[in-house]
Amino acid sequence: MKQRYLFIACAAIGLSSLTYADDSGVIIYGRMHGDIESTRAGKTDMPSTGKVQNDTSRIGFKGYEDLGNNLKAVWQVESGVAIDDGSAAPSSRGYWGTRETYVGLSHATLGTFKLGHFLVAADDLHDIAGNNFQYWTGISNDATLWLNGGDIATGGFDARLGNSVSYQTPNINGFSSRIQYSLTTGSGSKEAISGGSSVISANARYDSGPLHLGYAVQQNRDMQVTSSGFYQSGLAQFLAAGYVVGPLYLAGLFEHDNLNNIQSSGKDRSRNYGSLLANYTIGRNIFSLQYGKAGSWSGDAGVGHSGAWLGSAAYNYKLSNSTQVYVLYTRLNNDINGAYVLGGNPTANAVPAMRNQHSVALGMWKNF
Repeated sequence: MKQRYLFIACAAIGLSSLTYADDSGVIIYGRMHGDIESTRAGKTDMPSTGKVQNDTSRIGFKGYEDLGNNLKAVWQVESGVAIDDGSAAPSSRGYWGTRETYVGLSHATLGTFKLGHFLVAADDLHDIAGNNFQYWTGISNDATLWLNGGDIATGGFDARLGNSVSYQTPNINGFSSRIQYSLTTGSGSKEAISGGSSVISANARYDSGPLHLGYAVQQNRDMQVTSSGFYQSGLAQFLAAGYVVGPLYLAGLFEHDNLNNIQSSGKDRSRNYGSLLANYTIGRNIFSLQYGKAGSWSGDAGVGHSGAWLGSAAYNYKLSNSTQVYVLYTRLNNDINGAYVLGGNPTANAVPAMRNQHSVALGMWKNF
């Protein structure tokens, strides 16, 4: 009798699940991405090292429920996967939901509102002029210089932030926009203390045929505790553009950043950054070049000779629409007081880093 009741209960649960599946959908997706590389990089002088490197591999689950009247409930849980050593580091590797994770509502004509933990709106434009030959990540990631890195504690802007809310417009004749507000996380965040750190990030873009244009602006606010007194607030703005001409894709961007009240001195610093990207495709073969230059920090809290340049050359071969192999060489040259780290974020308090950094990598990615 108990077995009969158990069977009936399981059948009821199954029927309930089938009913739910009629007006909803779940997608399992991800990317396995790794490389073998010989790299000389770091904050202090280091010899070249060989390693197998995980390049932000991930697995995710996303779905929706049709609520009627063009309204859907949407959700996503994305987690990092450490394919190199299987470890679980706190940021974007082996912990559950550490990448793009959210819940929200989406309307066909009104747009999408979501809350959770995800990249800032400024990062949405990385696809226009970023290092697409390594899938906008890895040792050649131009975000080493672009947006001054990805750590708001060291004056960076390209961060994945928790306690975020976001609104995305629908695409209207190629135009779209997104705005995001984050209370940030940690002991210095606005969530933790009154007057703590917060971030507002926004973008506007136009995509039509061969043309891609984007503008982004971001403000890091009340960062004194989060940055351990390094700066109070920051403002970043940039323009990006890309255009397809037959087999050639050409792109570039120009950016201006400000950091205010450096070390509570009442003094500010600013810098410019610009980059160029070219991809040339012949059948399954893709040849790429990228060059970016960050100027020295100027202003009354400026740092002389603190600029850097980053250059990369890559060859990719498309095994399929979802699988590529590649080989690349990338090089970062810091000025005497440059604080940039190849494949990472600038040093805390802009302490000078290793002058000459470089890497050779042979890699592969597989989307699913």
